[in-house]
Amino acid sequence: MPQPPLQRLCYVCEATEGGVRKHLRDLLRVFLRAEENFEILGIFGDRGEKGFADEVAALAAQHPNFRYAIVPELRRPINPLRDWPAYARIRGLLREFRPDIVHTHSAKGGFLGRKASRALGIRRVIHTPHVFPFQMSGGLRGRVYLALERHAARLCSALVCVGPSQRACALERRLCAPEKLVVIRNALDSAPPPTGSRTEARRRLKLGETGLVVGMVARLAPQKGVGRFVRAAALVLKQLPESTFVLVGGGPLEAELRARAATLGVPPERFRIEGHREDAHELYPAFDVLALSSLYEGLPYVLLEAMARGVPVVATDVPGTNDVVVDEETGLLARVNDESHIARQIVRILADPALRTRLCAASLERVRTVFSFEDFIRGHRALYRPEE
Repeated sequence: MPQPPLQRLCYVCEATEGGVRKHLRDLLRVFLRAEENFEILGIFGDRGEKGFADEVAALAAQHPNFRYAIVPELRRPINPLRDWPAYARIRGLLREFRPDIVHTHSAKGGFLGRKASRALGIRRVIHTPHVFPFQMSGGLRGRVYLALERHAARLCSALVCVGPSQRACALERRLCAPEKLVVIRNALDSAPPPTGSRTEARRRLKLGETGLVVGMVARLAPQKGVGRFVRAAALVLKQLPESTFVLVGGGPLEAELRARAATLGVPPERFRIEGHREDAHELYPAFDVLALSSLYEGLPYVLLEAMARGVPVVATDVPGTNDVVVDEETGLLARVNDESHIARQIVRILADPALRTRLCAASLERVRTVFSFEDFIRGHRALYRPEE
């Protein structure tokens, strides 16, 4: 099969952590392959995420067809004193690189990247929001974000929704013409998941081999509803006092969560915050349940990762998580902002080994068939090379 013609592809993104980072890593890993024949420029923000700078530097050292620029002013909050310099830098980099395709990600990178691309006459512009900014805020701020997103949607040729719920949200808010919306589900690499054992994962966390463990892997930020997780832990511990809760992730709410756990009387040995861990993907086998108490989501990788490792999940019933979890079939859904219901669903799984087994078997099959990595790459390739 002949090699496709060389094209220049630029990624623009300010969010370089969590699921967005994983998403970008997968795209780069595939489209930097020689047979894909892309030259790629990455324009990234810098929020001090551990390991990110080293990761992209190593990628550039390995691939002569990849280069990148860090734009410190490219940050999520609206701030004209930073946004104008960030826009000017993005526009200058695009003018120099002359991409055939610009693929923007997340809110700020998406807005500034699309504006700069339109100013330069770049015709093929793709945007992946991951989470719409108007989902994060209500009232006046939410309406302003919606207006900005409607404006920016006119500046791109395709808008990639990471799940069906995100497309439904875009249609409900009349974000853009339906034909501009493309669903490409987040997915895990088709390679077999790591085979580390429960014993090894618990050793990493300094946990005993016995005892029930509830885990949550998330950035400690308001989006993840982590305060509800702490309160749910306190309720579960009243019924199952020998269980242990482990939060894996760093973020601005860490000190507040430790204080809240102490106020609720949760013994420190029963509620642990591990902070950011590069080996988070190896820790899932340590858990008897993976919980996610998010207030809103795009399509969370942590649920896919847990389900692929045979860990039953409890997640709040919000768009994105309910694209992954079929309630009572591949996991249990809980009412958002309701720690009592989250706790009840966790207890159901902890107390019922047969339920755990049934949910795990169904969830493994769902990850394998519905969230195909081949489909993820095929969908993006079709956007990058629609003529093929």
